[in-house]
Amino acid sequence: MPLPSLKRQSRPCESIAFLPVVLAALLAGCADRSQFPSLMRRPAEAAYRTTSTPRPASNGAASLSADLPARLDGLLAAAREANAQFEQRRSGATAAVGAATGAAPGSERWSIASIALAGLETARSRTALPLADLDRLEAEASNRAVDGSDLDLKAVRATREQVEALMQRQDAAITALRQRLAE
Repeated sequence: MPLPSLKRQSRPCESIAFLPVVLAALLAGCADRSQFPSLMRRPAEAAYRTTSTPRPASNGAASLSADLPARLDGLLAAAREANAQFEQRRSGATAAVGAATGAAPGSERWSIASIALAGLETARSRTALPLADLDRLEAEASNRAVDGSDLDLKAVRATREQVEALMQRQDAAITALRQRLAE
């Protein structure tokens, strides 16, 4: 007894049943484009664009926000304290790198110098911590400067510049010591 064929034979009536669906899908892509809304600006949108919000009137002499000077002083003090710790570690790292000059990588003197440099980088990272708060304060002050005085923004930027100057000196010291160790 022969096995029935597993091939499915298509029947003409099944193919014809899908014909309206296929034709509708094909013709939908050919719809009249004039029936869709335009993406051009409408007159009402142009009216919104031309009106401006009045700025609040300045109330005379501009001054810093009440708690800002104390916060900036605290952040600058924290950065200076971290810089002092950096400077304390710097002399030890300089001595360790001096002792390791010419030593083979992986030797004991080289390892001691590398550990001293890692400690120096840790001290540097503590100097960077106040920058995160200064970033936030700068964003807040720039928002306030849009609607009024920019004194807060100028004060935050001045403090930020002082902290960044400390970090630049620290970066230069670490880079110089790394180069000496690599020689």
